[in-house]
Amino acid sequence: MYKRASEIVCSELYIKNFRCFKDLTLKFDNSVVLLEGINGAGKTSILEALYYACYLRSFRTHLPKELISFDQEHFFVRIQIQNNNNDHEIQVGFSHDKRSVKIDKKAISSYKELMAHYRVVSLIEDDVNLIKGGPQERRSFIDQTILLLDASLAVSMKEFRKVLSNRTSLIQQLRSANDNYWLWTHQLWERSQEIQKKRTALLALLMEDVHELVRMHFDDNYEIACTYEPKLMKENQTFQQFVEAQPHLFEHENTAKRSLFGAHLDDFVIKLQNKKTKRLASRGQQKLILLLLKIAQAHYIATHSGPLLLLLDDFMTDFDHSTVQKLLSILYSLKSQLIFTSPITGSILSSEVSSRGAQLITVTHSIKEAYK
Repeated sequence: MYKRASEIVCSELYIKNFRCFKDLTLKFDNSVVLLEGINGAGKTSILEALYYACYLRSFRTHLPKELISFDQEHFFVRIQIQNNNNDHEIQVGFSHDKRSVKIDKKAISSYKELMAHYRVVSLIEDDVNLIKGGPQERRSFIDQTILLLDASLAVSMKEFRKVLSNRTSLIQQLRSANDNYWLWTHQLWERSQEIQKKRTALLALLMEDVHELVRMHFDDNYEIACTYEPKLMKENQTFQQFVEAQPHLFEHENTAKRSLFGAHLDDFVIKLQNKKTKRLASRGQQKLILLLLKIAQAHYIATHSGPLLLLLDDFMTDFDHSTVQKLLSILYSLKSQLIFTSPITGSILSSEVSSRGAQLITVTHSIKEAYK
């Protein structure tokens, strides 16, 4: 029997009028759970509900209305969680374009209160866009990690967006640079630097974990590197040096009618064997790198903030038996509750987690309560 480093984070999920489920209760009595069922049975929707209770948004849509079951006007999610040996209940409801969030039946006023009780990291097929997609995907990944560790980032980002909006409006009105333009430029530079320092520091720490995982479990063919690339700005550069390095900044921005530098435009490049993974890595390599990054993310958050829920939506079926065993060994060492989904009964994943004592749940549209 494998020893798990974590305790159960979520012991029960109840959802009503959420996606394909009119009324569903699931009880989790294990720190490793496998949800099995045919495609379209609702496995991903279950993970989506667990995710929504943390972030108050879905990983599949930005519109809460799309989460409501057909012919209904509201949805409701309730989870029972264990935090520091205490039981808590989180309730999230959405009705008539309004959302209500309660912890232990008391309405909460800030996102920080929710993050202190319940933390989730998810891995779905679309997350491959972290490697294949644009800079926004990679910025979201690093910002989400920071937010789970330090909810004050939400305040910093709000202030940054306010400065960015004011500066962009000014650019669209001006015909030549003036004192106000340089004042807002300095403020955008300062806000960007604040966010960039947090991002680069955390990215370096995550890569330390990734390098250690590769060293312990994989061969030299997986030399992975991530480099943060700020737009026009440089590390350890003063504002005056930045201005001198961009003598035509206003002219370029006046033509574009928007700000051409700042934390909202930054990116980080992921390389395998010194080659960019976005274009040159195989799909299998991209998925493995992504999983290692997510594992590092989960490990760092769990170490600094406490146990979390790690959701893996049909992400292990592409790997061979040897790689699945290696990855499960890594995942089982995390201070996390693991919930996998798989459309294949009796798969390599199913066989491996079953042999390690996981809880198996068969998911169908019609289940009211399903657990073994």
